[in-house]
Amino acid sequence: MAIIRWDPFKEIEKFFSEEFFPALVPTFTVSSIPVDIYETDKELVVEVGLPGFKPEDVKLKVEEDKLIVEGGKEEKKEVKEENYYRKEIKRGSFRRVIYLPYVVDSEKAKAKLENGILKVVFPKAEKEERGKEIKVE
Repeated sequence: MAIIRWDPFKEIEKFFSEEFFPALVPTFTVSSIPVDIYETDKELVVEVGLPGFKPEDVKLKVEEDKLIVEGGKEEKKEVKEENYYRKEIKRGSFRRVIYLPYVVDSEKAKAKLENGILKVVFPKAEKEERGKEIKVE
């Protein structure tokens, strides 16, 4: 089990990445985009629920220990709001920052969007030796 160093600036970034401030354009709330993160013997897997999205609607980026998922879907036809009894289907753009448990190699990552689930797979790297042991005399 790895020890993760606490970064106070990451906590501030998490605060601002949540939906504390209202958006000026229609957006999904961060809590409306479900995420599962798990690992197997050989991979770190991130699954993101994006029903109704096409692969061309989604952009992925990895920065250090963060996976950034962005995208959007727009309504093509004009609809009068007053005719609705209930409107729960979301339209607009979203951005979700997912903190990964460790830094990954984004060059070897693979992503597939199928049946409303975006699956991003990062192969685990070989154990990296850091530092050098010094013999005490």
